[in-house]
Amino acid sequence: IVLGGAAAAMLISTPAANLFGALRSLFWILAPSGLPSRTEAAAEIIRLSNKARAEGGLLALRGESADFAGGFLKRALEVAAACSETAAAREILEAEIRNRRVARQEDANVFRTLGTLSPMFGLLGTLLGMLQVLTAMSDAAKLGPAMALALSSAFVGIVVANFFCIPVAGQIRLLAMRQTLLYDMIVEGALDIATNRPPYQVEMKMAAYLENPTGPK
Repeated sequence: IVLGGAAAAMLISTPAANLFGALRSLFWILAPSGLPSRTEAAAEIIRLSNKARAEGGLLALRGESADFAGGFLKRALEVAAACSETAAAREILEAEIRNRRVARQEDANVFRTLGTLSPMFGLLGTLLGMLQVLTAMSDAAKLGPAMALALSSAFVGIVVANFFCIPVAGQIRLLAMRQTLLYDMIVEGALDIATNRPPYQVEMKMAAYLENPTGPK
């Protein structure tokens, strides 16, 4: 009742693309995310800044860091090189980050919705079980299974919601925040490299992203 009812309700209320996206996000949090830490990102950006400064600018970085942060660092450098204005490059990259963040939020919302529906279907199972209890009052052999259905449905709904759906939604949200902060850091670094900012200034800006003692580095 709980699993089937919640799954049916999600299929009716949620587009298939969102459901598949939520499943991908589930694998995203179960498997290694592949995202570098902020410390690793800072070191890579400083290395590229030194290389660009020593070898003549962004053209010296062609082919560098192709897979870093899922290719986002390479993408940021390409956009910075293609745009003559820093503001235009920032606008493009921030739009890409915003789209990725919204997609992750939608994935988290799928699991939050599932976490809301599961106890409701658990309550439905409890009501059905109580109906069976009332109709089986004269038959002791049927009373036990009916009571078991009434109690187990609520239990399953609460467990699915609080030990799976809500924690998964929280993990997706935390990883999305980490990803967004990392991408913001990469954008700032790429734009600093594009404007030929001295490496020591790039290093100081990157250090600002590492000063939060409570956030993941």
